[in-house]
Amino acid sequence: MMLRAVARCCGHWPPGAAAADGMLWQTELRPHAAGEFSMAAAQANLVMEDQAQVLASPAATLVGLYDGHGGPETSRFLRSSLFPHVQRFAKEQGGEMSTEVIRRAFGAAEEEFLQQVRQAWPKQPRMAAVGSCCLLGAIAGDTLYVANLGDSRAVLGRRVVGGGMPVAERLSTDHNVSSQEVRNDVAAQNPDDAQIVVHTRGAWRIKGIIQVSRSIGDVYLKKPEYSMDPIFRQIGPVIAMKRPALSAEPQIQVRKLKPTDQFLIFASDGLWEHLSDNDAVQIVFKNPRTGIANRLVRAALKEATKRREVSLNDLKTIERGVRRHFHDDISVVVVYLDRHRGRRQTRVVDSSMNCTSAPVDIYSSSVQSVQARKDYRDSG
Repeated sequence: MMLRAVARCCGHWPPGAAAADGMLWQTELRPHAAGEFSMAAAQANLVMEDQAQVLASPAATLVGLYDGHGGPETSRFLRSSLFPHVQRFAKEQGGEMSTEVIRRAFGAAEEEFLQQVRQAWPKQPRMAAVGSCCLLGAIAGDTLYVANLGDSRAVLGRRVVGGGMPVAERLSTDHNVSSQEVRNDVAAQNPDDAQIVVHTRGAWRIKGIIQVSRSIGDVYLKKPEYSMDPIFRQIGPVIAMKRPALSAEPQIQVRKLKPTDQFLIFASDGLWEHLSDNDAVQIVFKNPRTGIANRLVRAALKEATKRREVSLNDLKTIERGVRRHFHDDISVVVVYLDRHRGRRQTRVVDSSMNCTSAPVDIYSSSVQSVQARKDYRDSG
């Protein structure tokens, strides 16, 4: 049982979880303190940059979704570091979850990753140029916390009183300069920098480079001494800035769960590029729970292939890396809210035995699973 629990936390159990094309993954429906959850993912990049995990204890549920960019290092770092920071600061407050606990956990994760960049410098200057969006959900008793950096998204499916079909309610803000509101916020914080947001390569980008305005990592866009160092010119050009171009301050929403709240969808922007909030909510509402996260992933892939006029079967033949031209990495967690009405504890319990994570790299995990099954057959 211990071995299986550790394997689940690393995303390597059960062995048959990878799909036939080796680029999709899902896990069976699992319990959490307020109901059940489903998880699935699809890889497009040469190396998987998305990471997703759920920690389900008897008292609380944590959901983490980390969409890396520039490489997988920051999202993998968050996978191993964010939950322990949340638990550590919660213990300092007597085990209670709060916005302050979450804010301190994000700050500690940012500082810890900065230390890793410093230690890697100058041998690995590329570490200064990797980063990750960070979406955290925490359910403690009847209270939901959603904290976000970047453009991963949390959406609630809830019933309208007296109505039949659920409606979608977005619980996070997309920190992406494709939004006029976000561009205005970034410009207001940098009134003396006319080039803080520019339109290039078909999109609005901060410093002509990146679309998200908040992240963990991306040190070269937060600490001028890195981008100005001659060593960094192996990676990119000098970036003139008077202050950090990106922020690591999370936006946190707090909500008291209600009987009309049915389920939550946490997903990276790879899903939301192809499905609207309402489309995703209706899919979850109209279909069985088993495999529901995988159903959302496949719905997004179907839309992606339509745009490129290929079939899903054709997509299976396309290698990772090249597949990024069709869709991004996609990670989805669907959390059903069944038992939040009762009186429950709000203390956070340290219980990694109940941690479930998607594979660090789906393709590699799939290859290992195929080999393991072959070895098992050969040994029989």
